[in-house]
Amino acid sequence: MVWIVALLCLGVVGATGYYRGPVRAGFSFVGLAMGALLANPLSPLTRHLLPLIGLHHPVWGIFVPQCIAFLIVLITFKIAGEVVNEKISVHFKYKADDRKLLDWQRLYSRLGLCVGVLNGAVYFLLLMIPVYAGGYFTTEAAGDTAPPGAQLLTSMRSQLGGLKMDRVLAAYDPTPRQVYQAADIVALVLHNPLLESRLAHYPLFLQLGEQREFQDLAADVNLQQLVAEGNTIEVVRYPKVQALLTNAAFTSEITGLIGNDLDDLQQYLATGQSPKYDGNPFLGVWTINPAATLVQERQRHPALTPLQLKQLKDEMFPIVAGLSLTALPNGKVILKKLNSTTADNTVVATGSWKRDEGSFQVNLPGSRPETSIIKITEANKLELPKDSYVMVFDKEM
Repeated sequence: MVWIVALLCLGVVGATGYYRGPVRAGFSFVGLAMGALLANPLSPLTRHLLPLIGLHHPVWGIFVPQCIAFLIVLITFKIAGEVVNEKISVHFKYKADDRKLLDWQRLYSRLGLCVGVLNGAVYFLLLMIPVYAGGYFTTEAAGDTAPPGAQLLTSMRSQLGGLKMDRVLAAYDPTPRQVYQAADIVALVLHNPLLESRLAHYPLFLQLGEQREFQDLAADVNLQQLVAEGNTIEVVRYPKVQALLTNAAFTSEITGLIGNDLDDLQQYLATGQSPKYDGNPFLGVWTINPAATLVQERQRHPALTPLQLKQLKDEMFPIVAGLSLTALPNGKVILKKLNSTTADNTVVATGSWKRDEGSFQVNLPGSRPETSIIKITEANKLELPKDSYVMVFDKEM
């Protein structure tokens, strides 16, 4: 297929050069070369045109500004080629003798064919850039159930690799590195279901998980089945996922939130260590440890009799059972309680936290006290004074 596209480009564009002549073909070649070189430098300027033509989604900003810049440069050179070709044609037609006119016409067609074939080679490389980029995303997803278009892209990209042309195309690929990195992360999680829990506990995803849109996705049984099967394309085509991907405001928010943390996220998924967030031990999900909380209360009140201790246990356990504390990177803290009957989490209190000289201060409106200093022990346990108890939490991951 790659060779078929190459021969078509060389044949069609070469024939165009034969009929249009070397001047216009030469200006087109220079326009193609300059357009390819200037597409990225001019893209910050052409990016301002996207809202004017109705393209508001962030995904358009990945490649459309470069395409617009390329077309502007190419069209400018083509117009210049038309003007120069007209002047040269007038000169040979009305001011040169018949002998020179005949020589010029012979040179005109033969040289035009040569320059046209050269243009065809450049057009072929330009056409292969989207194949090279698109094939990267379909390689992991392609299979017997993948759409024919995805299978074709995957096959053609594989052929480009076999011909060693991918090395050339990589130098001109305008796709940002972060896009490929995000695709790698998605493929890694979809093909390694055990990483889903680790991903869900990454601090930024804990923050995203509090949004209603993500909660709806997490509760969708059909979507979870597709994820478990590793069916990447069907996951992307799922209506609820499509609704989020096509929502420009939501996509911009997500891109702004995690776009600069992909290196950290990738390392976290691979090793379980986050260079960015490991320095803050409070971030994450903490679940109540009723037994440790009871031990803590016994240490605080050593004079308790066995009967009083049993009464304290009967009084305290229904209150603390199922509690979890989530600390988010945006300074928000959420206290939830698990309903053992419905398996749903209910928000008990929402507050804030801040770091103060190595300690963490938590404010939970409605609690007694509302503001308290938490203690994180070396055993990775969190102690939170609340409602006359010192509750002890264990970190989930």
